Amino acid sequence: MRVVLVEPKYDGNVGHVARVMKNFGVKELFLVRPRSELGEVAIARAMHALDLLENAVIVDTLEEAIEDVEAAIATTAVLASTPARNPMMPWEVRETFSDYEKIAVVFGPEDRGLRTWEVEICDATLHIPTSEEYRSMNLSHSVAVVLYELKKVEYVPERYGRTATKREKEVLVKSLDDLMKTLNFDSTRRENVCTTFRRFLARARCTDKEIKALLWIFEKAKRRILGVKRQD
Repeated sequence: MRVVLVEPKYDGNVGHVARVMKNFGVKELFLVRPRSELGEVAIARAMHALDLLENAVIVDTLEEAIEDVEAAIATTAVLASTPARNPMMPWEVRETFSDYEKIAVVFGPEDRGLRTWEVEICDATLHIPTSEEYRSMNLSHSVAVVLYELKKVEYVPERYGRTATKREKEVLVKSLDDLMKTLNFDSTRRENVCTTFRRFLARARCTDKEIKALLWIFEKAKRRILGVKRQD
C-alpha cells in the first residue's frame, strides 16, 4: 500500500501521517508538491517513523505518484457532486481491491481536499462516513481511519489461550450439572440451566484457559459443598 499526500500544507501533518503509517506497517509515502519542507516539526511528530520521512518520494505530479500501482483510490469529503465522487466506503474498498498487489490511497491538502480532476484520474473514490455537521477530518486522522480499515484483515491478535473446543466446553457444562446435582437441583432445572450455559459459551468464544478457570471454580465449589454435607 502507498499513501499519497497531494500538496500537504503543514510539515507537522506529514510527520503525523508518517507515524500513523508506521503504526499500520505501511512504508511508501509519496508527496506531491509539498508546500513546506520537512523540518523539525515533522521530525518531532513522526517520532519513531523518521525513516518514512527520510524515504518519502517527492514528485511534481499526481500522475507520477500513482503510475506504477494497480489502482489509485482518491479520498473525498464531498459526496456525489460528480460521477467521479460517487464514493465507496472504506470497507468496500478493502473488499474490492483485496487481491491487488499494490494500491495507492490519495489524500488532498488540508485546506481544500482533492480537486475534481485529481479525483477523476484515480480509479475509485473513498469516503469516511463522518457527521453531516462536520464532514472534514484532520489529515492524519483520515489516514489513520483508512489504514485501519484496509489493514485490519491482516491482523491476528495474540490471545490468552486458544479458542476452546466443543469438547472442552461440554466438560465445563457437565461440571456445572454435577454442581447443581450437589445442590439438589431437579433434573428439569438442571437441563434448562445447562442449555442456557451452553448457548452462552458459544456466544462468548471462550479460550481453553478461561474454561479451565471456570472448571476449577465449579469443582472447588462442589467439593466444598460435599465436605459441608459430610460434616452435617
